[in-house]
Amino acid sequence: MCVAGLLLTAAAAPGSSVGDTYQQVIAENGNPRSQVAAAGVRILNYPDATIKIKDNLVISIKAAGAQQQPVPQSPAAAAPLSPEAQVAALKKQQDDAEARVRSLVNQPVSPVERTPEMPVTIFGPPWFHTGATTPDFNDVDIRKTRETPYDPYEYVSTELNPGLAWVGRELEFNPMTKFFYTDRSVPKKKLTEEEMPEINGLYRIIGRCEQQLGQLQALAR
Repeated sequence: MCVAGLLLTAAAAPGSSVGDTYQQVIAENGNPRSQVAAAGVRILNYPDATIKIKDNLVISIKAAGAQQQPVPQSPAAAAPLSPEAQVAALKKQQDDAEARVRSLVNQPVSPVERTPEMPVTIFGPPWFHTGATTPDFNDVDIRKTRETPYDPYEYVSTELNPGLAWVGRELEFNPMTKFFYTDRSVPKKKLTEEEMPEINGLYRIIGRCEQQLGQLQALAR
């Protein structure tokens, strides 16, 4: 369950910590000496540490040669969380995941000033229609739902943005991230090959937390 991640501790390893994404681990430590993946869990073997990843997030780090030891806990820490504390922990993890998705999806894209000779293709008038589909957080792959209608055009704009234009190949639309668009008066940045899997992993966290919150609420009735 989501709250389990709050109870995990691990020996520090250079450049990585519990809660990092797979992409962060690779960026900070380089490619591992070897790795094994099965049933949604990925184990990365480095010369100085073994890193375990689930749902694209680091859940444990074991220093090379170290024996797996139980983490000493005080009686209070060992006590099970109350239903209220579980709900609070789940909501915080869900809120944190959603905040990270919004920060990725709404990255600013710098416009350029339009000039009379610029070949600008006009979309819209709005960049996006009203409303948004709630993603299937447990299953959707946003890499498969991304649309790039602006790619063929050097510059694009709308009637809502007079005097401004954007480079077409820098933009995208995705019906499965539109739910998190915060400013629909400007276009959305094309996500990188590293950012899309990160959002998929964050979606899984959101979906799992929603499911567990529903279960807790049902038990409370």
